[in-house]
Amino acid sequence: MTKKNDVLEKEINMIKQIIIEMETAHNNHDADELDRHFTSDASWVNVMGQRLSGWKEINEVHKAVYKEPLKNSYARYDVANISFIRPDVAVTHIRQYSTTPDKKIIKGSQGSMAVYVMIKENSTWKVAAGQNTLIQGDDHTNP
Repeated sequence: MTKKNDVLEKEINMIKQIIIEMETAHNNHDADELDRHFTSDASWVNVMGQRLSGWKEINEVHKAVYKEPLKNSYARYDVANISFIRPDVAVTHIRQYSTTPDKKIIKGSQGSMAVYVMIKENSTWKVAAGQNTLIQGDDHTNP
């Protein structure tokens, strides 16, 4: 493996770790832990098509939805793809599956596909922009 491939693999693993942390935060319904992975000026479009601007607004909405309607929502996040626009900018697609609290995928339930534009700031990857799109009644054969 070349040094460039080693660096790329390291960056991919760092991003995948962030996605694991975001999944854990979602499943714990912890908006602050989830949102620590967003930049201060992030732009986000949620599954309802609502555009949120900046960390504060994203965090306020996440806190509200974790009280209701997502208080009993659990998911598995699978990284479908990571591509680098530059060494410090990556586009990441995350397939999100609805699960039970013990992480079993709920067949026929809605899921989503998210796209995160991530930037590397001070050696840490953060979400600068993204969108989450619902997928209704997925058969879960295309992870």
